[in-house]
Amino acid sequence: MMVTPAPIFVSTACLPHTEPLLARVVAYHNCGLMFVELGARVELDFAEPLCSILPVGSYLIHNYFPPPAIPFVLNLASADTTVYQHSLELVEQALELTAQLGAPFYSVHAGFITDPTAFGTTSFVFPPPQNPEDTAAALQRFISAMHRLADTAQRRGVYLLIENNICSHELVGKLLLQNADEFLQFFQALPHPNLGILLDTGHLNVSAHTLGFDRLAFIEQVAPYIKAFHIHDNDRQADLHQPIQPDSWILEVLKRPEFVALPIVVEATFAHVTALRDHVAWLRGELGRD
Repeated sequence: MMVTPAPIFVSTACLPHTEPLLARVVAYHNCGLMFVELGARVELDFAEPLCSILPVGSYLIHNYFPPPAIPFVLNLASADTTVYQHSLELVEQALELTAQLGAPFYSVHAGFITDPTAFGTTSFVFPPPQNPEDTAAALQRFISAMHRLADTAQRRGVYLLIENNICSHELVGKLLLQNADEFLQFFQALPHPNLGILLDTGHLNVSAHTLGFDRLAFIEQVAPYIKAFHIHDNDRQADLHQPIQPDSWILEVLKRPEFVALPIVVEATFAHVTALRDHVAWLRGELGRD
């Protein structure tokens, strides 16, 4: 049976500067990029409902979007009750917006064991857990949050996807869901039909190097749960958000028959929108997603 390839989306974070949301979306549309993931590096400078002013197109919602008036760090495993509640409320609103836009899923980062204290070069800075029980407690808070939110997603008729966290050397033991065993334990504890994985190839590349596991073995283990991809590459040391190249291991993963029908979101960084457009055109040709 022929499988229809899914479209290639582009993240609002693909350009290095921040600008108003509508300006970013219009710039993408003017280059023929009609499939857009709404996430980072945009500002909402209007009060009207988002659905009423977005140009016609196809959209996904990712993580900290729409950004709240009072900023905070989204963490669905936080021990801080205020952060935890604000995180739940933001995701509830994002799931509602996802349904209003007719998008198939909303994606969110897996939880952090501790809340960040600053932002470093490529990621937040986290204090280490004070004791081993902190990790188990954070996981239980995350499972509880995801159970509630997956039920909300089910009522809205959408999926809730969890993005694998990155694990550079300075992040070891500070974040949840960085390896396959952790994901399998999570889904065993919460086998919800509306939950899945947004596999971030850049995060996986760094985590596999840091923790010493095989990135393709990771994919084999969690493949039944993968529902979409964030694609970008790096040097295996840091989350550099580089465009994938013709010899990248990522291309072979995306060509696998079981992944052909899954949406892809480009999350690499480009100097100009025309470079992003050209990259997407190349990807479409490579993957047969014209």
